[in-house]
Amino acid sequence: MEIRTVKKEEYRFIEDFVYEIFKNTDYSNGVAEKALVREIREKHYYIPQLDLVVEEEGVIIGHFILSKLPISNKFENEILMLSPVSVAMNNQRQGVGKYMLQEGIKLAAKMGYKGIIVEGDYRYYQRFGFRTSTEFGIYASKKNLPPSDEYLMAMELCENGLVNVSGEVDYSIYDALRHV
Repeated sequence: MEIRTVKKEEYRFIEDFVYEIFKNTDYSNGVAEKALVREIREKHYYIPQLDLVVEEEGVIIGHFILSKLPISNKFENEILMLSPVSVAMNNQRQGVGKYMLQEGIKLAAKMGYKGIIVEGDYRYYQRFGFRTSTEFGIYASKKNLPPSDEYLMAMELCENGLVNVSGEVDYSIYDALRHV
């Protein structure tokens, strides 16, 4: 497995890849995640070096984006959002996601970011060091509450990286993530 940045000519392929992965889940039809990938790339929160794919024998088998995320309209140059994370159906449960996230976390830390926020299955993400965001004083906006508090998680990328960061995560900066 090799990790690398997405090439511009792969943008549409990646959007379709993400759609195909999420359309097969119990919780999504893939439309929001595909739209989110496109929307992140169009906004100033986009960091091309953190739009990453994993390849095996020249075939893309995984993708994720880390992008800047303001907390209460601050800290956007310090905090990242991890979303979406996609692994090809026939490559799931084979360590691809683990490899992607470990490499992405290392790269984000090396680039000087202080923390990452993710909304997802806490049983999965806690193995990478994510903890419930409320432990850091970071809360979900009432505009887009997760299913429960433990689904919004944060991790520090350096010692005390989130010690002076607190506030509200408002995903409505992305139309694709506005909860109806």
